[in-house]
Amino acid sequence: MNQLIVTPTALIFAVALVAVAFFISLKEKIGLEKDLVIGVIRAVIQLTVVGYVLTYIISVNRAWLTLLMVGIIVFNAAWNARGRARGIPYAFVISLLAITVATGVTIGLLVLAKAIAFVPSQIVPVSGMIASNAMVATGLAYRSLNSQFHDKRQGLLEKLALGATRYQTAINVVREAIRTGMSPT
Repeated sequence: MNQLIVTPTALIFAVALVAVAFFISLKEKIGLEKDLVIGVIRAVIQLTVVGYVLTYIISVNRAWLTLLMVGIIVFNAAWNARGRARGIPYAFVISLLAITVATGVTIGLLVLAKAIAFVPSQIVPVSGMIASNAMVATGLAYRSLNSQFHDKRQGLLEKLALGATRYQTAINVVREAIRTGMSPT
C-alpha cells in the first residue's frame, strides 16, 4: 500500500489557508481566532489517530471492522446533525435513523451494482462521503424546521385554535423542511 507523505509544500499551503482565515477573523473582529487554533490542533490529532486506525482496518481487511468503522462514521454524523436541531425532540435518534438508512442503502446498492467492492479502502471513504452529505441534509432540514416554526408560529397557533390537528398544522412546514434537506446543492 502506498503511504501518504505530507510534503513541506503541502504543509505550508495548509498552514497558509488557516493563517488567512485567522487574519480575516482578526482584522474583521469576528472573534474566531481561539476556535481556529483549537480546531487546527484538534484536526491534527484526529487525522493522526484516524490515519493509524484506517491503516490498521485496511491492512486487516475484516468485514466486521469495516462495518464498525462505518457505524462510527454514521454515529458521528448523527451526533453532529442533532446539534442543529435546537428544541427538536429525539433529534439524535431521528438523525441516526436517517443517516443509517441513507448510508446503508446507498452503500448496499453500490456494492450490489459492483460499482465498489466491499473492502475497507473503498467502503470507509465512500460511506464517509455519503454520511457527511446526509448529515448536512439533515442539519438543513432541522434548521428549516426551526426557522419556519418560529416564523409561522402565529399562523400555526391559529390553525390549532380553529381545530386543526397537529399533523394538519405542521405538514406544510415539514414538507418544506424535507424539500430543503433534499434540494441538490
